[in-house]
Amino acid sequence: MDETRPRNPGLGFLLSQIGGQSSKAWTERLDRLGLEPREVMLFRFVALAEGRSQSEVARAIGLPASRIVALVDRLEERGWVERRTSSDDRRTHALHVTPSGHALIAQIAAVSAEHEADLARGLTTEEQATLLKLLGRIAAAQGLIEGVHPGFADPRAHQSGEDQPDSAPSTGIDESG
Repeated sequence: MDETRPRNPGLGFLLSQIGGQSSKAWTERLDRLGLEPREVMLFRFVALAEGRSQSEVARAIGLPASRIVALVDRLEERGWVERRTSSDDRRTHALHVTPSGHALIAQIAAVSAEHEADLARGLTTEEQATLLKLLGRIAAAQGLIEGVHPGFADPRAHQSGEDQPDSAPSTGIDESG
């Protein structure tokens, strides 16, 4: 093979190309709900483990606690998340999803299913399952935080020496962006 000729796009390019398209479409879909991808990511982690503190949620998504304050403020102002004084430490606020927040989670799940169906168009159900498994293995090998887009994570958030939290069960909210 002639090494001077350009070759067909490789795995890295195709993953980046599809990821860029997915992120753009995901952002557009969330915009219809008045949400941004970072808000959904935070909302997802609050829903996965209600009662955790802001700093615990921040560590789970790879952001410094100071960077999620504005996100929590916006979700709280809209009535979807609330801060409650922690029963363990009155100086700490635990995050909880409100009833209207749970209704929004159902809407996000529906938008997520629409997004995923559009993204996987052209693949059989079996091919989708295989692709998901393979991409999950690649993500794990790259050390990515499950459910967190690396563009939102901050690697300095884990410098305290604390381990990342275990993966939490799915809420049905896709982080396809």
